[in-house]
Amino acid sequence: MGATIDYGILFTNYYREHRRALSSPDALAAAYEGSVHSIMISGLIIVLITGIFGYTYPDPTIAEICRTISLGSLSAILLILLVLPGILATLDRLIVRFRKK
Repeated sequence: MGATIDYGILFTNYYREHRRALSSPDALAAAYEGSVHSIMISGLIIVLITGIFGYTYPDPTIAEICRTISLGSLSAILLILLVLPGILATLDRLIVRFRKK
């Protein structure tokens, strides 16, 4: 689950980096281009492997933990790809004001 939080950091760093030279919509598009492959590949590996273990592992406790991790990772990926861009666009004034130079 900690890795999925890092995807949000990755996306935000790409956005902040591109926002120095581009408008907010263009910076969001560039952040998607730069990070969506990493997010999708790594995220889907976590979702699929823990999901498969969740349905094939014989111990019901461990299987339920794996299914929960899989569902949580999927939720985090969807939030990062669908909600985080809106939050970044909404808070763009703060991001531009407090960015590192």
